[in-house]
Formats: sequence, C-alpha cells, structure tokens
Amino acid sequence: MITATHDDIVRLFPGIQDHTVVEVLATEATVSELEAASLLLGNQDNGLFEAKREAGGQLSRVLEILTKAELMPADESDR
Repeated sequence: MITATHDDIVRLFPGIQDHTVVEVLATEATVSELEAASLLLGNQDNGLFEAKREAGGQLSRVLEILTKAELMPADESDR
C-alpha cells in the first residue's frame, strides 16, 4: 500500500488548504483510501450514508477531516 502524498491529495481535492493537507497526511492514509473518500464524498446517494458512517480507521479520519473542511472531490474528468 502506498501512502498518499501532498500531490495525491491536491489532485483528488483541488482547492484544499495547506493545513488540511497536513491533517490528511498525518493520518498516513493510502491513495486507495483517499480515492474511496473522494467517491463517498462525491456521491450524494443516501444509500452511501451508512458506508460513510461505518468507515473505519484511516478512511474514517480522512472523511472527518474533509467533511469538516467542507471539501468536494475533483470531477471524474479531472482525476
């Protein structure tokens, strides 16, 4: 598993503030976990609410940080 880098985070969440990047980096989340967070945050389907709530570990912490920062993921075409 590859730990996400600053560039990975900025690519997936354009406009993210530097202090939020630092918080996400501190979780040592993988690129896969960031991509999962991006999908969960970008999908407005109520059926995924349960998946968001039950996410564990690093994914849960990343979702909490990104939700607090009110970030939206990049469009599919920008990834």
